[in-house]
Amino acid sequence: MNWGKGLIISMTLFIAFIIGLVFYMVNNSDSLYTDDYYAKGEAHSETMKAIENGASVTMEYAQFNLTISLGDSGLVEVVEMRHMSNNTLDRTIHNTTLSARKVFTLNVPELAKGLWYIETSGTLHDKPFLKKEKVFIE
Repeated sequence: MNWGKGLIISMTLFIAFIIGLVFYMVNNSDSLYTDDYYAKGEAHSETMKAIENGASVTMEYAQFNLTISLGDSGLVEVVEMRHMSNNTLDRTIHNTTLSARKVFTLNVPELAKGLWYIETSGTLHDKPFLKKEKVFIE
């Protein structure tokens, strides 16, 4: 085979490769935008306001009890506990008592050792709050 045939074969393969990439790009649905962009932005704004409302909330885990201090009278609705290294240990606790209090104590036995991510949500001052905190259990 001479260099002319090799050049034509190489150029043909390169053009076929470029056409294949263009075909892949046109048919691929990976995009940098979403259909509900504004709805997600509004939800993010509400989440940020809830985090601001929950800035004064404190959480402490000691001796199988999770103590959530709201500072003022409020209501804890949901507590989500996520283990950072094993998601099968994750827990979600829904508060069944609908009475407003300043301090909520939840019995949470048998938490595995390691880093836990605790997310608490509810109402405080008649506004939704959200508190996220990391707790290390030894």
